[in-house]
Amino acid sequence: MGLLDWFRRKRKRPIVADKEGKSPYDQAKKIIQKQKIVKEMIKKAEKESEVFLEKFEVETAPLKRARTTKGRYKGDDKSTTDVNEAWVGGKAPHKPIAKKTQVKKKK
Repeated sequence: MGLLDWFRRKRKRPIVADKEGKSPYDQAKKIIQKQKIVKEMIKKAEKESEVFLEKFEVETAPLKRARTTKGRYKGDDKSTTDVNEAWVGGKAPHKPIAKKTQVKKKK
């Protein structure tokens, strides 16, 4: 049962018009038309505001160990937790996770 069907059904009491002389049925029609217009405006605004981004690739520098002036590897200073001095760029590579192999049990 839609909103307009509610106004069309038979009643015991008469429907009273508003001070402008419009029946509630006409008022409901006007409200529904406004809602449709607002929905159309929202859809139009959504289509106009769409943004398409181009794909891009992040270039990463190859990870290298830092060296001293003599050419030896530098060590990491444990007092600085946010920077790893042993690697160029200050970040160490991730360690690969070793796969666990299942051992077969003999009965």
